[in-house]
Amino acid sequence: MVSPTRRPLWRRLLKWFLWALGSVVSLLLVAGLVAWWLWSSGRMLSWMVARGAAETERTAPSDRPWPPPGTPPGVQPPDPWPGPRPSLARVRTAADFYRGTNVWEVELSFSAREWKDIQVRPNPPGFKLGPPPKKFPLRNPEAARNGLAGVLGMSQPWSTARVRVGGVEFTNVAVRLKGNGTLLDSLASIKKPFKIDFGRGAKGRELAGFPVLNLNNLKGDFSYISDTMAYAFYRRAEVPAPRTAYGRLLLGIEGQFQRRPIGLYVLVENADETWAKDAFPGRKVVLFKPVTYELFSDLGTNWSAYDAIYDPKTRPTEKQQRRVMDTARFVSSASDEDFAAHAADYFDLTEVARFVAVTSLISSYDGFLNNGQNFVLYLDDDSGRFGFIPWDLDRAWGEFPLQGTRQQRETASLFRPWVADHRLLERLFAVTSFQALYRSEAERIFREQFDVPRLREQARQLGALIRPTILEESDYRVDRFDRSLEEKWPDSEPESILSDPFRPVHRIHRFLVRRAESVEAQLGGAEKGYEFLERTDLSQGPPKPPAAPPPPSK
Repeated sequence: MVSPTRRPLWRRLLKWFLWALGSVVSLLLVAGLVAWWLWSSGRMLSWMVARGAAETERTAPSDRPWPPPGTPPGVQPPDPWPGPRPSLARVRTAADFYRGTNVWEVELSFSAREWKDIQVRPNPPGFKLGPPPKKFPLRNPEAARNGLAGVLGMSQPWSTARVRVGGVEFTNVAVRLKGNGTLLDSLASIKKPFKIDFGRGAKGRELAGFPVLNLNNLKGDFSYISDTMAYAFYRRAEVPAPRTAYGRLLLGIEGQFQRRPIGLYVLVENADETWAKDAFPGRKVVLFKPVTYELFSDLGTNWSAYDAIYDPKTRPTEKQQRRVMDTARFVSSASDEDFAAHAADYFDLTEVARFVAVTSLISSYDGFLNNGQNFVLYLDDDSGRFGFIPWDLDRAWGEFPLQGTRQQRETASLFRPWVADHRLLERLFAVTSFQALYRSEAERIFREQFDVPRLREQARQLGALIRPTILEESDYRVDRFDRSLEEKWPDSEPESILSDPFRPVHRIHRFLVRRAESVEAQLGGAEKGYEFLERTDLSQGPPKPPAAPPPPSK
C-alpha cells in the first residue's frame, strides 16, 4: 500500500493562514453588519444613552430605596407625608386647579403589561456618527415626535393606567412618557416625566375642565421652582403663558410595589386648544410647536414641507397654512424697506416684544433665543398675525449650562439677546420702530416686575412649600435643592459641567441679584451686555470662563 504524498509544510501553513484570515474577515463582516443593523435600528444608540444614564444614577441617585430599610417583607410602608391633600371634588376649572401653591396628590397605577408598554422603544437615529455639531439635529423623520429623544433613537409609546388626582379616580387613562432632556436624564430612575391624556380613547373625559395633564419630573432643575416662577413672570408681564401647580406622585407597578412616593413634580398647563380658549378670550388662534433653527425660512408653497417642522396642535385650515407660508416668504425675501413697513401686518409686534423681553430678562437660553425649540407659536385667525408662548422653562433664570458661562448668562445683552443667528429677530431689531417698542416694553417689565426683593421672597415661599415633598427623594437631591436656594454664595465657583452630577448648583438668588444689576447698567448705558455671537461648541467640552467682564460701551 502506497501512502499519500504529504504536502509541504509551507503549503499547510498557508492553508491554515488563509482559513484563519477568512474566518476573521467573515467574523468582522458579520460583526459590522450586526453593528450597522443595531445602529440603524436605534438599539445601539438608545442602549448607550441608557447606560450613561444608569452610571449617572448610580453615582448620584435621585431615588430613595423602596421599601425603606427595615420594612418587614410584604408590608406596605405607612405614608408619612404631612400634606395638605387638596380635593379635586369641588374644583371645576383649570384656574382653580393650576395655582402655584397647590400640591396635588397624583397616583399612577400600572399593570405589568401597561408598564412594559410605556417604556421607550428604539427608532432609527437622526444623525450620523461624529462629533456633536453646533446645531444639533432637532428632528428625526423616523421618530414619532420632534426633539432630542427621537434624534437619539427613542420613541415614547402610549399605554394606559389607573389615575387618581386629588382623591378622584379615573380608569383606563392614556399615559406616555414625555420630554426630551428630562426623559434622557431619568432613563435609569423611577422618577420619569409623564403626559396623561384623559380624553384619548374616552372622548369628552376631562380633569377640571381640561383633557391633558403634564407631569414634569424636574430632573434638571435642582431648585424645583424655575418653571413656576418663570411662567408666572411671563403672565405678570402680559405674555400669554400656561399656569402651573405642583404634584406629589405615588406610583404603583403590578408585581413590584404600590403607592411608592416618587417625589415632587411640576404640573404645567398644556398649551392646546382648551388652554387657548381661556388664554385668548374672544379670539380664534391656532397653535404650532415649531422645531427649527430657521424659523420662517421659505420652504416653498407646499404645506407638506412645513407640516412636521411647525407641528400644528390642531389641523390648520388652508387659509392658515397659506399664512404660515406667506409669512415665511415675507421674512426670507422682503426688502428691508418692505419688512419695516409691513412687519406689523404679520406679527403682533407688542406681544412679540414682550415675549422676547421677558425671555431675555430671565436669560432663558434653552429655547427660542438659542436652539430652535421649547416655545409655542400662535396665529390669530382674524388678524393674521403671529405671536409666541413660552414652554419648558426648567432651565430659565440663567441656568442653561450648554450656552456660555454663568457670568455671561448673568450679563447677557438685553438689546441683542439671541444666540448666533436668528433671522426673524435680526430683521425685527433692524427696524427702528421695533427697537423703540422693545426697549419701552423691556424697561417697563423690568421696572414693574423684576423686583428682586419680591422675586427672592417668592423663591423662599415656594421652597418652604415644596421641601417636605422633596424629602421623599434621595439625600443627593435634597442637598442640591437646599444649596440651590441658599441666599449667600461664594464670590467665585467653578463653572458647571453638565456631565458632572456634583457640579456647583445654580443659585437662583445670585442670578436675580446679578441679572438685575446688569440690566440696570445696560438700560443706563453703562454696560453693553454680553452678546452670544456663537453657539457653544459642544464638541470642545464645557465653555471657558471669560478673562474679564465685558467692557462698558463708550
